[in-house]
Amino acid sequence: MNRFMFGFCVTILSAMLWPSLPTAQLTPILVVIGVLILKRAPLISGVVLAVAWSAFYAQLVLSWDDQSIDLGQPVTGEIISLVNQNSDWVSMDFRLLDHNSTNSWPKKIRLSWKKAPKLAQGEIWELVIKPKPITSVLNQGGYNQQKLLLSRHIISKGNVISGERIKASDSLRNKLLQTLKPTLETLANGDLILALLLGDRSLLDAERWHALRVTGAGHLVAISGLHLSVVGAWVFVTLSKFLNLISPCVGRRNLMLAAASSAVACCIYAYLAGFALPTIRALTMLLLLVFLTLLNRYSSSWERLLFALFLILVIDPFSCLSAGFWLSFSALSIILLTLQARPIPVADEPSSLHKRVWLKLSLFWAIQWRLSLGLGLLQAVLFGGLTLYGILFNFIFVPWFSLLVIPAAIFTFVIWGLGLTAGFNLSVLFELVDKTLWPVTQALDLFVVLPGAWLPISDHMMLALFFLLCGSWLMAKLKSVQWKIISSLLLLPFILSLMFRWGLASKNHWQVHLLDVGQGLSVVIERGQHGLIYDTGARYGRTFSYAERVVVPFIRARGITEVDYLVLSHSDNDHAGGASTLISTFPEVELVTDIPEYASVNCRPKTIIWQRLRVEILAPRVVEKGNNGSCVVKVSDEYHQVLLTGDIESRAEHALLSLGDKLNSELLVAPHHGSRTSSTSEFIRLVSPQLVLFPSGFNNRYGFPKPDVLRRYQDHGAEHLISGRQGQISVIFNREQRDIRTYRANLAPFWYNRLFEFGQNDNPE
Repeated sequence: MNRFMFGFCVTILSAMLWPSLPTAQLTPILVVIGVLILKRAPLISGVVLAVAWSAFYAQLVLSWDDQSIDLGQPVTGEIISLVNQNSDWVSMDFRLLDHNSTNSWPKKIRLSWKKAPKLAQGEIWELVIKPKPITSVLNQGGYNQQKLLLSRHIISKGNVISGERIKASDSLRNKLLQTLKPTLETLANGDLILALLLGDRSLLDAERWHALRVTGAGHLVAISGLHLSVVGAWVFVTLSKFLNLISPCVGRRNLMLAAASSAVACCIYAYLAGFALPTIRALTMLLLLVFLTLLNRYSSSWERLLFALFLILVIDPFSCLSAGFWLSFSALSIILLTLQARPIPVADEPSSLHKRVWLKLSLFWAIQWRLSLGLGLLQAVLFGGLTLYGILFNFIFVPWFSLLVIPAAIFTFVIWGLGLTAGFNLSVLFELVDKTLWPVTQALDLFVVLPGAWLPISDHMMLALFFLLCGSWLMAKLKSVQWKIISSLLLLPFILSLMFRWGLASKNHWQVHLLDVGQGLSVVIERGQHGLIYDTGARYGRTFSYAERVVVPFIRARGITEVDYLVLSHSDNDHAGGASTLISTFPEVELVTDIPEYASVNCRPKTIIWQRLRVEILAPRVVEKGNNGSCVVKVSDEYHQVLLTGDIESRAEHALLSLGDKLNSELLVAPHHGSRTSSTSEFIRLVSPQLVLFPSGFNNRYGFPKPDVLRRYQDHGAEHLISGRQGQISVIFNREQRDIRTYRANLAPFWYNRLFEFGQNDNPE
């Protein structure tokens, strides 16, 4: 059985690297094969049945009938979570209760509603929506929204046009939330208390989230395995002590009662947390481990963990797309490894009290530092950076939360609820819980201002560190000198990465990256560890900026340490909306723009020599507002030329024709996203590009790039790529050679990064 489960689990987890999912038509054949070989080859049987289950499950979740939601036709559903709320927009997850799809699997949609009325989880609404595919922007180092949505079984997005509330939420959780929230809003740390008690993080502002992220403390306020384990452990220990005191007995009766009560308490806490998918996974895993322990099934902890992993992946194979899944199971594995290496001291062993206390404290420390180091490295892989103070913060405050904050918050919540039932308002008790969080917030405020609180790690360095750790571990474990020498070869990638970082590697190549920033433009030119940025993408409201979400993480992921120039073509939001973010992030950057509010180098024709590349500003000759005032830049070496045109239209293109062959460029970033107002035949003929990149968002409302514009470039023999369809597009120049890599096809060619085109709108004409 263990071999079968191991084969099944490894296969499901490997789906993270599959380029595509198997078709559902293969499922019956695979099931028959898997069952027939189960006894003779359980490992292979597990692999085959895992492939079959993946195919069938994906068909259930991902199938979408374009006619199931018609624009203008109302749909009825339940609000299952409020994801984000700001001054103008509300983002929520919505489960359809009735729709025309032939697939009975419940459909979930991520909806955005501008100037929405007051909403609550659990309410039933009839909405008129405009559906969109879940396809999102994809770049190195960036936030992969479509992967996150798939892990939560959300298979479409959309905007709410209008809505009518059908039924208010009558859930106990929502009533408690509405009653408690006004009280906690008045407390300094009420946002943390609300997140700990009811899983509602709507009170957490951007500054608090930033502090939690850079200190690695976000897991402390996201109800997960830690919180459920703390609640379960407190109930189990307290009740078992109490039962043994009032009714001592021989046997397992008190143990069973305490364990059952602990399980019930965990279920209640998970309900109060809103039964979010990560909470359900943690609850399932915890209940299963307790259940198997009580039944004395599966002798070792590793077998119990394998069974829990198997059950989670059977229930939901898409779990492996969630970062929380990997963090939870990695944490459990690290704890089990530590306990296996350093067993818990038995109470009746003939040793002094001092020695037993010391052994338990040393075990606790071993678990803490290994958890902090192991999860920190995993965090680097998942989020592209390390929290340098995370090990210290977690060492201090994980016990603080476990022993004081969580028990105090839960106990106060229970007393408050009982008082509410009896007609008493005991909300003043939450002030005591607020004080238990004072040291936490003080530490957050301190750590967040310390230098280097968040250490970004480039993709190259991350892979090199992985080989360094593997090589070091093998060299320490293996006894044979020959195998130690062979293992040392794994250190070579790390050494080569350091050589690259110190500039010892070849500097002949340079790269042009067209980032996927939706219906906007941002280009990064990279040479060595230096970068030049042309435009920033858009900014929407106070909380969203492509510069913050895409450009800065990309710079970090690429290992670019010096951003020397920032060129802002013109003032439109989709080109310069993130300027303030980049200027504050890279204060030494030199600005090139005609935007009057920035003190900078202007866009009059001139030549700049940068990293042995020739950067020529070609236009405009005089300051001009609007699209035709875009700063036109040509970047070249002795072999290749790249032309960046901003949003210039036909009039500005005509003015550029006077430059003659100076316009000739191998690569062209298409003017104005592929609009009909640009890309005239004369301009295309003079530029004579071999490759054209269109900075156009997927399924954008303008229908860019226009089909006739694409035909004009094709008639002139130019290839084209579109950022909204390919994701990030990187062109690498190395002497006479040119290599093209796109995010979806080359950098991360996995099934969950493909284009999801259901619900797509027609191109407007």
